Amino acid sequence: MFDLGTIFIFLITFGLSSVLLAMFFLTPADMLVLRRIVLGTANRGGAATPQAGATPARAAAAEAAEEPAADEAAADEAAADEATEEGAAEEQADQPAGDAQGAMAKLMKFLEASISDLIAQKVNLTTTDKFGANLFLAGACEVVRNENRLNDKQLVELLEKVLALIGNKREVAHRLADKYEEYLLEPQYIRMFQAGTAALDRFATGDQKAIKEFAKAILEWRNPKAAQSGKAQGPITVLFTDIVGSTKATQQFGDEGGQQLVRAHNAIVRTALKDHAGIEVKHTGDGIMARFGQASNAVEASLQMIKGVADHNKTKPPVTLHMRIGINAGEPIVEDNDLFGSTVQMAARICDAAETDHVLVSNIVRELCHGKAVTFREAGK
Repeated sequence: MFDLGTIFIFLITFGLSSVLLAMFFLTPADMLVLRRIVLGTANRGGAATPQAGATPARAAAAEAAEEPAADEAAADEAAADEATEEGAAEEQADQPAGDAQGAMAKLMKFLEASISDLIAQKVNLTTTDKFGANLFLAGACEVVRNENRLNDKQLVELLEKVLALIGNKREVAHRLADKYEEYLLEPQYIRMFQAGTAALDRFATGDQKAIKEFAKAILEWRNPKAAQSGKAQGPITVLFTDIVGSTKATQQFGDEGGQQLVRAHNAIVRTALKDHAGIEVKHTGDGIMARFGQASNAVEASLQMIKGVADHNKTKPPVTLHMRIGINAGEPIVEDNDLFGSTVQMAARICDAAETDHVLVSNIVRELCHGKAVTFREAGK
């Protein structure tokens, strides 16, 4: 016979153990059940409900959308968030919906394999790893968002489902979506985001080794300086973009209109970087700083960006996009995943001097592109 005190201690111990277990990933067998929950097939009548025998991590993911506010302040905040979501939904009502189901199916195949590889490598997420993992997954989501033309509402819904795989609550997805550009001002954050994007791109082409990038990214997140120490140094081409009239657009169309302009710019620039082996160093608020190993790649990427802007404006968006681009090359100082020195400063100044919807480059960039199928026009000193 057990007295009530013993039973109480047992229940407390069991509860704490469950919480600790929720910090670890699911087993491969659990993934099949979780996939049905995430895709909504386990309980189509409403919110996903934990099944009998569900692991703590799976239960946490399923219950994230149902957890009540802890106190009155939390309830008020939840109500405010709901009102914000309703307002955003009204603003996005005229945005065409993309193929969300196709996007989710592609992501799930990649994530199941990546998480299984994490388990095989015995890499467990710690509390400090979770944010980096969220950025990696957000980068993967960005790929399918662009390919399937998802609107902002669909992106948030996609993030909710994907981030739930590692135990995040639904509000984490909203916060991440809202702070995309703010987070990407930090070089270490953008590296995780880009790692997710690059991994899914490789996986989509049939490269099965891409599933190992999740574990690799987490290990680099834990020790970013060690990750950079092995990089070869040499001539680097630095590219800056700048959104023309971003402040005026925000004043005229409000914060949401200004943010739509930034999102359109980011999508165009990041697609060009991906297509021409460019690396985003950081977001500057109204532009992007990137680096290239070859000057010709930077020039070709910049031309693709300008064409992307023209194509975007042909769709007659509420706010038209215009930008300028500046490129320079040299040997900048590389430190903490960022670039410093006169090479970078000159690239920024060249960008400031460029005409709207034009690319301005330094003479050294033109010389490095000698023999390439690119025509330059003299712009003076």
